[in-house]
Amino acid sequence: MQGIALSRHTTLKVILAFACVYLFWGSSFVAIRYSVQMVHPAFVAGIRYLIAGLVLLVFLLIRGRRLSLTRRDLLQVTGLGLLMFTCNTLLLSYGGKQLPAGLTALIISTIPLFIALLDAILPGRSSTPSLRSWIGIVTGFAGIALLLNHSLREGLLPQTAAPAAIGLLIAALAWAVGSVMLNRMTFTAPPLVTTCWQMLIGGGVDVLIGLVAGGHHTSQWSTSAWLSLLFLAVFGTLAGYTSYSYLLRRVSIASVATYAYINPLVAVLLGWLLLDEPLARSQWLGLVIVLASVAMVVSLSPATRRVAANEMEASGT
Repeated sequence: MQGIALSRHTTLKVILAFACVYLFWGSSFVAIRYSVQMVHPAFVAGIRYLIAGLVLLVFLLIRGRRLSLTRRDLLQVTGLGLLMFTCNTLLLSYGGKQLPAGLTALIISTIPLFIALLDAILPGRSSTPSLRSWIGIVTGFAGIALLLNHSLREGLLPQTAAPAAIGLLIAALAWAVGSVMLNRMTFTAPPLVTTCWQMLIGGGVDVLIGLVAGGHHTSQWSTSAWLSLLFLAVFGTLAGYTSYSYLLRRVSIASVATYAYINPLVAVLLGWLLLDEPLARSQWLGLVIVLASVAMVVSLSPATRRVAANEMEASGT
């Protein structure tokens, strides 16, 4: 993919796709932070994927695609949906209610670190991480720990920030586990069909959790709340995912993977502009340490490149 010469028209589309991935995925953290102040976090997690899944379902029906799954596919899709669209997104929404959008995005950006770590310790790995990759993994997690510790000691974050941050790390781990599982699974159903069911199953469980938790009594279903949920579904999920899939076909995986450390910067900037979320000088230092570590691991780890390549296949591109 790296050697593909792009026409002027294609180059413009690539630039626009990068802008969508950077802006829509980065701004999703701000939209989550905004929406969870009005709507129960479980509903924020679930409704975005139910809407996106239903839109994808209608698209597949119009295209005449068969939506049925074999028992094996259903079990695999359910497992991935619960990991990536329930555990990950549910904890992300809960964490986003307690922490600034930029910090939430920064913690979630550890997903490539977890992927590289899992690939190193799980059986059947095809490569061994280099010393520089290990350094990136260690310094990345150390940077998160130092950033949180200093912020708590200086009173820059509430005491509820610690459990929220742990929840976000578990969310990142859940997505990484799902990504590694996806990398090792095979399906008989078309990729878009399995993705559709993952969204519907994961999103449905999220909404059910919200109902059991009584979120329908505490949520404020204002126009702005619905607009933020629609933004998450249409732009944060469908448009962002479509742009990401397009880029995986057109440019190198290493280039696409830059979203892992651009998105937190976008979230920090938009959080400052829209939600008045400042970062102290020491927090900027922690931000630089973590993102530099993520960039190092993304550029060096074969595991992250294999996962991205498999995501390209799973998206039907």
